[in-house]
Amino acid sequence: MTLAAPAETELHDILELYEGIAETGVPVVGGDLSRAEEVILSVTALGRSVRVPGRAGARSGDQLVLTGPLGGAGAAFRRQSYVRPPVRLAEGRELAADAHALLDVSDGLAVDSGHIASRSGCRVVVELERVPLASGAELQDLGFGEDYELLAAVSEPRRFTAIGRCEEGAGVAITLNGEPYELGGWQHFR
Repeated sequence: MTLAAPAETELHDILELYEGIAETGVPVVGGDLSRAEEVILSVTALGRSVRVPGRAGARSGDQLVLTGPLGGAGAAFRRQSYVRPPVRLAEGRELAADAHALLDVSDGLAVDSGHIASRSGCRVVVELERVPLASGAELQDLGFGEDYELLAAVSEPRRFTAIGRCEEGAGVAITLNGEPYELGGWQHFR
């Protein structure tokens, strides 16, 4: 991990950052600290997995599932507060065993569903009335992203919340009670 920060940065803030990183159970085994005009943070993580399902692989007939509620980051942004993103390591391992496609919701529900659809060559249908909302969240917050819940295409939803499905075709259909619903998201490089 490389961290550069202004000279006036409080030691408590740096220690709190490292405590948050330690919550994952992944040790920091090297890096560099230096002074800079603004905070710059770079983390390189190395690891192994038996199976890593990517964005491709979703199939017609798959259920689209979430590991937890969405919209918390967007709601916190509107309140000008902070919400700690979840650490879904156990859920990720469980889903990685047999999910056909898997990613985190960091760009917003519509955009990340689109990543699965485009890479898998299928149409993804999201039914917003089935999406669990975080405390204080509204539908508009689902486009904010930064929730870091996991979104997966699976044959059986098991214990995860099913919010839609994959079917023949292309693109993403977002609906609310059967009607089309426009939902934004983060578009890189736009």
